[in-house]
Amino acid sequence: MANEGRLAPVADESIMQEHGETQSTFATSTLVPDLEKAPRSKACGKEPEYKSIYGSVIDTSCSQTGAGADAVLRAKAQLLNQALLDIGMGRYQWFLFLITSVGWFLDSFWIASFTVINPAASDEAMFFFTGDKAAYLPVSLFVGLTVGATAWPWMSDTLGRKWIFTSTVVLMGMGGLVGAGMPSFTGLCVVGCVVGIAIGGNQLISGMILAETLPASHQFLVAMQGLFWGLGQLVSYAVGWAFIAEYTCGTGPDKLSTEQALGHQKRAGSGSGSSCHYVSNKGWRYVWWTFGCITLFLYLCRFLFPLRETPKHLLARRRDAEATQIVKDIAAYNKRQTWLTEASFARIDSTIDSTETRRQSRTQALVSSLGPTGLPVLLILWITTGLTFILHKTYISNYQASHGVSAVTPLSVSTDYLFSWYLYVAICAIPGPIVAALLIEAKGFGRKRTGAMLALLTGLFMFLATVARSRDAALAFSCIISFLEFAGLAVLTTYTVEVLPSPVRGSGLAVMGFSWGLFGLVAQIISVYAGSTAAGGGPVWFCGVIWIAMVGAWLALPLETRSKAAA
Repeated sequence: MANEGRLAPVADESIMQEHGETQSTFATSTLVPDLEKAPRSKACGKEPEYKSIYGSVIDTSCSQTGAGADAVLRAKAQLLNQALLDIGMGRYQWFLFLITSVGWFLDSFWIASFTVINPAASDEAMFFFTGDKAAYLPVSLFVGLTVGATAWPWMSDTLGRKWIFTSTVVLMGMGGLVGAGMPSFTGLCVVGCVVGIAIGGNQLISGMILAETLPASHQFLVAMQGLFWGLGQLVSYAVGWAFIAEYTCGTGPDKLSTEQALGHQKRAGSGSGSSCHYVSNKGWRYVWWTFGCITLFLYLCRFLFPLRETPKHLLARRRDAEATQIVKDIAAYNKRQTWLTEASFARIDSTIDSTETRRQSRTQALVSSLGPTGLPVLLILWITTGLTFILHKTYISNYQASHGVSAVTPLSVSTDYLFSWYLYVAICAIPGPIVAALLIEAKGFGRKRTGAMLALLTGLFMFLATVARSRDAALAFSCIISFLEFAGLAVLTTYTVEVLPSPVRGSGLAVMGFSWGLFGLVAQIISVYAGSTAAGGGPVWFCGVIWIAMVGAWLALPLETRSKAAA
């Protein structure tokens, strides 16, 4: 499309005159005898100083470990960071924040859709299969999430971030349209797995695209994207409520048709004449058709914006000329100019002896970015996030039921009550990432301490949820835990994206995404097939204890990325 082409430079001499002296000095200062031996020299860009939203000076030091052992790339990444800071936060970055946040919105939107459609879709399928197949749909989702969270980020280090982002959005939309027309529950599960594959990588890719394009002063916006997770849930449940309530044969106390049809199936084996046949149960299909159309519409809206490949990815791939042009295009879109040229990178090549740079494998680069202990600790945090929230949700419901609090399920409450519950929990998820984004920039908190504080609160409220003795109290604790869950996930995603070096950022996120998805799948299988076997509080105490233990894990991470430019 026309606006996808190269943006014309903006001839604004006044801007160049205003910043020209400082920028020229910085660009020329890259000519030093040995950048590796002078990490704190003017080559590291100490002037001019830029500050975060709380006034902390942004560190763009080229001695930062983020670029690994490659001294040339480390110096170039620092130069690029300074150029992005000089351009500042402009129209391009704000539009990019909105576009990538749509990715977070759609991920949550589609994950919530599985909760919306599963009761009605599985009830319809009961007339074609023996036994309850409802468990298969969420399990197929998590199989897809595990594959997608591993494959897409891993491929992005080679294929680029932009192509992966657009591909996953299209796959989500097409999957919804195809899945809505599936004549069998087995086919729906297969499509659900495909949709899960698209969801799994999109959120991580969206975070990478934003972090690799923002000026360091605004990297906290990666955490702010998390508010779109709660918003996606909210819209999904609100739209789903309308269709499920109006166009389904019903579950639980709403209608007796499902129970009667299931009884008929047990007696006669096949219920082709039941009232829960396809013709009277189109609500869940309308949900996915609508969601698919919404997704593809948002994808088409993306072409109104000239989405570029990230300059840091291009720089990591040794495509200096393309990275330089992207920075110029960003500056032009923001109606500004930049001093960065390809010659700026060429001077670094001529200054540092590349033969002295150690070439590292992906694994070596990942280990060197966090150290031998930092990488396992970060991995444990992702595993804990994937495992505990699903387990706690299942077993706290069982525990509360054993103490007189009736469980809230599609079979035990009306559709209106069920979706009202969903909406309250989704609304509480929205402010969590906003609070987290503000805290991670505060001097007394930062990424690590904010993560540790949220982990402690999460563990405590998992324990306190056991005191609920009414549905209203149980709902209140569910809302608080939802707030903490999404706040913690926003901090964890931001820290991980920032701390990993750009040449292997996708690979590192693939490792974390695989761990998160795999243990989420394990938790889902346990919840489905063993969720009713334990009414005691053992699993609940386990989840609370492990989150309190994660306070130490957060504090044990070797690097604090507050006010530091991502490599």
